[in-house]
Amino acid sequence: MKLKFLFPISLLFALFFVACEPDFNINAPYRDVTIVYGILNASDTVHYVKIYKGFQSNGNSLQDAANWHNLYYFDTINVTLIEYLNNAETGRVIDLDTTTAIPKESGVFANPKQLLYYTRESLNVNATYKLKIENKVTGRIVTGETKLVAPITISAPNIPINNGLNLTGKKGNIIFSNVNNAKGYEIFQYFKYFEVSKITGEVVKQGIVKRNITNNSFLTDNNVQFGEINKEYNPNGIYDVIAVQLKSDPTVDRYRMKDGCVVFEVWGGSESLMNYLIVNQPSSSIVQERIEYTNMVCPTDGTYKTAYGIISSRSNAIKNYNITSASEDSLVKGSKTKNLGFKYYRDYQPVK
Repeated sequence: MKLKFLFPISLLFALFFVACEPDFNINAPYRDVTIVYGILNASDTVHYVKIYKGFQSNGNSLQDAANWHNLYYFDTINVTLIEYLNNAETGRVIDLDTTTAIPKESGVFANPKQLLYYTRESLNVNATYKLKIENKVTGRIVTGETKLVAPITISAPNIPINNGLNLTGKKGNIIFSNVNNAKGYEIFQYFKYFEVSKITGEVVKQGIVKRNITNNSFLTDNNVQFGEINKEYNPNGIYDVIAVQLKSDPTVDRYRMKDGCVVFEVWGGSESLMNYLIVNQPSSSIVQERIEYTNMVCPTDGTYKTAYGIISSRSNAIKNYNITSASEDSLVKGSKTKNLGFKYYRDYQPVK
């Protein structure tokens, strides 16, 4: 499972309550501010939620942000998922445990250690789940809820894997089901390859080229016909992406993967996830002030909001394809990729 957490940096910096002069305390009274990011997928075997807290700084806020003890609640909160069907509780309450096993990428905030809340319990795709965060010291409660996005099925390209997908054409279609609780979709195409050392004959790298078919935008309900979404795309555009993402390397020969070297992946996201991503996408406007989207609530809040972030859902589908002989010809000899050192897979001789 690929795990990635996104947060609007402006929001988190605003939560530091930084004092400008260390000799004077000009901070407002401390408030418990909670930031949440969790995306549930019924197909996942493990479900993760990240929960931060705001902190108050009288000195260097960047230095304080690098200390993970300032960012996390650790064992001072209880985190649960409460299951609902038809707007009624089923009686099932899932307790989330903590883990530090997944490292955080480097950046302003504390790394590589991070604290995540997780469960290995299976989720009912027809249910709604309420995330409940209860502070064991103060009794403060933060909640948010999401319906689960149903599983997606890719129906086209409908080609048996052994027949091969033709990448040389200029027009193709990706067709997939429009599913319950999905409000937006993204489509990605991957090309998988490996590199072999010209000196040793050994495989030195397995790589993936990634293409965004939806061009950093989302397909929505407006694209639905007969319960499906049909996205037209340019098959031979994958060669342009390969040419951009790979550089010539005279020390290796490259080959497409034997089986399933082309992959289509469709992601569907819930309404809350789509709203969150749209609000936080890069802006080309000279006005950089943003609204903040969240579906987290703290019932005891007055005029000062203390809960931010989202609990949401997504679903995905993956389909693998081999490629035709003509497609491999274009990879090896075509003008866009002929300088990248690709050879025919039939000529690959593994080291024994």
